[in-house]
Amino acid sequence: MAEDISYIRKWIKRGLSKDKKTLDFSNKGIDNLLAEELAENVALPDIEILYLHSNKIKDQGLEELANSEFFEPLKELWLYENKIGDEGTTALAESDNVLQLRYLSLYTNKIGDEGATALANSKSLKNLETLDLSFNRIGDIGAEALASSTCLKNLKTLHLDANRIGLPGMQALAKLSGLQNLETLNITYNLVHPQGLTLLDESKRLQSLSLVKTDILKAED
Repeated sequence: MAEDISYIRKWIKRGLSKDKKTLDFSNKGIDNLLAEELAENVALPDIEILYLHSNKIKDQGLEELANSEFFEPLKELWLYENKIGDEGTTALAESDNVLQLRYLSLYTNKIGDEGATALANSKSLKNLETLDLSFNRIGDIGAEALASSTCLKNLKTLHLDANRIGLPGMQALAKLSGLQNLETLNITYNLVHPQGLTLLDESKRLQSLSLVKTDILKAED
């Protein structure tokens, strides 16, 4: 077994910061099998920030990691540029091991409405402050779920740019009946609908935020 996981020890040695709070496992070619090895063999109670971006992790790999001790101490989790879809995202949202997360980066994956809805309804992510879902496959249903979320009570920043959100999703985001502590919203580069963009631009709720990025506002800058 010592020989089997020797590469993990090397990764930890090279990727662990001096204060032992940050671990960089990015660009390691980690796929589902390697993710399972990490889930079974890594438990570092002091790490707060984990970089797992730019790998090959799919749904099953993320599910294994989400259900392991590896994720328990994390406050920041960077998973962008993987191959994660709805099932993996749902497993993460329903995990009891992400209760301390404040920052979650999932951009450039394959997440659709189901995954976005799972995040919106997650009781485990109640402490999340930043959620980056840009460059995914989220449509109106996912946008509506996020806009009305009462579970993400502490969310301050939400990135939904470069998805598939149309008029119904824009209507929901203009109302923003949930996410009461949201301060920053980015919804550029979605399905451009003139009526939807007008609703966003005229929304009193969005005007109360510190920063809103939409295509129409960008054109006026």
